[in-house]
Amino acid sequence: MKYIKLSLLFVLLFISGCKMDLYRGLPQDEANQMLALLMLNGMDGEAELDQKTGTITLLIDKEEFINAVELLRQNGFPKAHYTSIEELFPSGQLVTSPAQEKAKMNYFKEQQLERTLSSMKGVINAKVSIADTVTENNNMEPIIKSASAYIKYSPEANLNNIESQIKSLIKNSVPQLEYANISLLMQAADYQYKPKAIIEEKSDTSSQEWLFEYKFYILGILGLLLLIVFGRIWQVSRT
Repeated sequence: MKYIKLSLLFVLLFISGCKMDLYRGLPQDEANQMLALLMLNGMDGEAELDQKTGTITLLIDKEEFINAVELLRQNGFPKAHYTSIEELFPSGQLVTSPAQEKAKMNYFKEQQLERTLSSMKGVINAKVSIADTVTENNNMEPIIKSASAYIKYSPEANLNNIESQIKSLIKNSVPQLEYANISLLMQAADYQYKPKAIIEEKSDTSSQEWLFEYKFYILGILGLLLLIVFGRIWQVSRT
């Protein structure tokens, strides 16, 4: 019995060794989206829950690691972390200067705009910067606001047609910002991985693909059976 248990442990270690960590510390909803995307493209991903932190770790076959990273990257995963208003202005903090308060508010507006732009269909990544230009007067009050935005988008999405709408969105989100002071740079992503075509009807080679995909599991199970048989024969021969 001890011999069989050791054999089973060996096979389990062999099978688990076929996968490696893809991303750690993911929130559950984002991890589910990433896992679904991998599975839709024929990649055998797994999700593990960290009981201490409540976050998810995604695992992927070693052979598919590069393609998985590129597939997720070109779809904007993992998502950027955006600072909440509670994190910027925690309760009980010391009073800060007006300049610091204004800088924090500008940063918060940048984060909100990035979140909004990133949620648009076809947008992979978005960065926004808001600046105040001051004059050398006695009050040192800002008289000009400017904003710049960088958007990386999927080449399959034609976002150039809505460039004016994006600028209007930025203008309406920042008080005293003029349309002429908005700079927008849009760049199509360079894909290194081409997703597999979705085949509605299974071909005659589907069984062969299934065997290739799960070859490590099949070999592991066969190895376990052989070890059990030889272990049994060895035990019988000793009696």
